[in-house]
Formats: sequence, structure tokens, C-alpha cells
Amino acid sequence: MIVVCPACQARFQYDDNRFGQARTKRFKCPKCAHLFEVANPTVAGLPADEPAPIPLTMPISVSLPEQEPPSEATLASAFTTARRDRDSLLVAAGVQGAGLPTGFKFSLAFLTGPQASTVQVLERPLIVIGREEGDVITQDPETSRRHAVLEIRSDGTAWITDQESTNGTMVNGERITGPVQLINRQEFICGNSTFMLLVRNTNEYPLH
Repeated sequence: MIVVCPACQARFQYDDNRFGQARTKRFKCPKCAHLFEVANPTVAGLPADEPAPIPLTMPISVSLPEQEPPSEATLASAFTTARRDRDSLLVAAGVQGAGLPTGFKFSLAFLTGPQASTVQVLERPLIVIGREEGDVITQDPETSRRHAVLEIRSDGTAWITDQESTNGTMVNGERITGPVQLINRQEFICGNSTFMLLVRNTNEYPLH
């Protein structure tokens, strides 16, 4: 008969006559040393050339590979994405506005880098700045894939937060370690790209 190890699926031949009158026989797998029992095919009335059913006498434990807990950068990225998706859903449902404070227009001007001399209007309260992913794409090899997040709050203030990027985010010549408030026409650097935040009060200076 053919005996199959339930742990590693190794198959080996065994003379079923060696069962004698015993209804089951305990085996130790020569490959993985797993202990298991096999029913006597003669007693069970099974064909000798078919594998006998294997009643397990002990649970098989499966060890899953250990995974490291997500880093703070991963959690921040997931939180930012979830918040943006939630805001977009509420806007689509007409439950809330676009999230930007009324009476202001926010833009980012590229001063240096691959996108130099261009201006991008900001249309949502959370802006991801990255080399190839986000709302503002730098195409700058010195910028991380998800480099920084610019948050525009309901009171009209703007805050920049680094996303644990490789080269960091610089404000006033210093690498920031937490949220830093930006004011109108203030510059900040991500990689080799320099930005200037532009804030326009549309109540005082209406758009034409």
C-alpha cells in the first residue's frame, strides 16, 4: 500500500500484511519525522493500491512567517490615503464641500527641479508631494516616492509634514521633523525641487 504523510505529503510503500490484526498502525515519517496513524486497509475494506484514509491523532500546526510591524511612515501614508479617500467620498455624496477654506486660493510654484517655472493650483486639503506618486509629481530623482504631505486646514493655515523621506524636507534651511506651518510665499525644499507656497485671499483680491 502507499502511505502518505499528512504533514509533508511524502509517499512511501508499506506492506499491508504487516498490519496483522491491528486496525491502525502508527508511522513516523522518514522525511519530516511527523507521527501519524494509518488505518488497516484490509479491515477497512480498501483496495491495497489506494492510499488509506489518515485519521489525524494530533493537530497540525502551521507556522506563518513573522512580519515586522508597519513603520510610522507606512502608517502615516495609509492614514493620509484613507483620509483623502474619505474626503473624496463625502464630496461625491454632496455631504461636504471640497475641504478647502472659502475665500482662499492655494498654489505651489516650482522654483527649481525638473518642473521649474510651473505652478500647480491645489484643489484639496491634503496634498501628497512625491517623485512618482501623489497630487504633486516632482519627477525629481532626489525626491522620495511619497516625500511630504501639505495640509491646508479649515482656518486657512498650511502645514508641511515630511513622510520620512530619504533626503528630508527643508524649511528655512533646516530639515523638519514634524508638522511645520508655511505662510504665503514661503519656500520649502524636497530633494532638488524648491517650492513656494502661494496663498491668495479672494475676498480681498477677487479673481477676474
